Amino acid sequence: MCMHPDYTGKGYGYDFCTLIINHIQENNAGIPIRLSVATFNKRAIHLYEKLRFKKRDKFTAAHAEFITMVKDNEQNVDQ
Repeated sequence: MCMHPDYTGKGYGYDFCTLIINHIQENNAGIPIRLSVATFNKRAIHLYEKLRFKKRDKFTAAHAEFITMVKDNEQNVDQ
C-alpha cells in the first residue's frame, strides 16, 4: 500500500487502508493478509497494529530492516 505523500500525516491512513483491506477480504475469503513495512516507518506500523495486523518476522533487504505483519482475513475491518 502506498499513499501519495501529499496525503500522509493528515488522518487519511485508517480509511485508506480499511478500504483496501475490505476489498482484499471480499475477494479472498479466509486467506490471511501479509505485508512488509520498514522498521523505521513507525506511523505505518502503528496504523497496521490499529487495523489488527500482528508482527511476525524481521528481515533485512538492501539498506533497511523490515517487519512482516499478518492479519487474519475476517470479514470487514469495521465490523
